[in-house]
Amino acid sequence: MVGRIGERGEIQCSWDMLQDFCSSHKGKPVILRLEIQPSEPSERTQNYFFGYCIPEAQNAFMTEYGEHLTKEQTYNKIRELCPLFQKQERENGKWRTTYVEFEDLDQAEANDAIEWLCRFLAEEFSVILDMPRR
Repeated sequence: MVGRIGERGEIQCSWDMLQDFCSSHKGKPVILRLEIQPSEPSERTQNYFFGYCIPEAQNAFMTEYGEHLTKEQTYNKIRELCPLFQKQERENGKWRTTYVEFEDLDQAEANDAIEWLCRFLAEEFSVILDMPRR
């Protein structure tokens, strides 16, 4: 599970996923481990995203929709589609959406963005991405 420690020291994560896991393993002993993630995506994560995921998305858009996008255009399209890249702020009574760069995400957010892209490509284009080797 990926989460974040809030400003007041509280853990913020998807408790539903943890509850589902616990429900299917009733009565079993567990060890929960928390790991502090780097504040920016690792070089390996960036290489996986830009060197593998984006070209695969580029190919999927070309194959399915006939869109001949550059890698940069593909990256920008993914940023517009993926809510993890969008930051919404209210200014002067109006909502304003800005898009952050992949490098501006922390490691946990980058992992979530990659997971979102993998799911998107699988659902929309039946493209299954290989997970990075450890």
